[in-house]
Amino acid sequence: MGDNRGAVREVLPSKDQLLAALRGHYLLGPLCAQAFGLAELHRQRRGHPERAAEIDYYRGELIDEIDEWARLALPDPRPGVRTVAEPLGVTIDRMAAASDLAFHLLMTIDPGSDEMHAAWTHLAELEIAYGELSTALSAGYRALPWN
Repeated sequence: MGDNRGAVREVLPSKDQLLAALRGHYLLGPLCAQAFGLAELHRQRRGHPERAAEIDYYRGELIDEIDEWARLALPDPRPGVRTVAEPLGVTIDRMAAASDLAFHLLMTIDPGSDEMHAAWTHLAELEIAYGELSTALSAGYRALPWN
C-alpha cells in the first residue's frame, strides 16, 4: 500500500462552483446543495425578519451537516499543519449571506453606489478566501477545528 498524500483529491467544489451553487446553479454534490440551502435561508431571513430565530435554527442544522460531510470526505491533514479559525460550514454560511446581500442589492439599489461596491468586494474577498481554503484542505495543508 502506497502513501497517496501527495495526490490532491478534489472533494470540495471550486470557488466558482460554490458561487454558482449559492445561486441555485450546478448543484454538484451534497456540499453545493447544502450551500444553496443556506443561501435560500438567508433570502428568507431577509424577507421575514420575524422568523429569524426559526431560520437561524435551520441554518445551524445545515452548517452542522456541512461540517459532518467535510469531516468524512476530506483527507486527513498532514501532521503539524495549522488549524483554520472556523468550521467549513460557518465559512460557507458567511459566503451565502454575502452572496444573498450582493445579489439583492444588485436588484434594488444604484449599481454605482458605495454600498453596492462594498457588498460585491466583500463577496469577492470571501470567494478568494474559500478558494485558498479548499485547496489547502484538499491537499491536507490545513486542518478544520475538529482535527
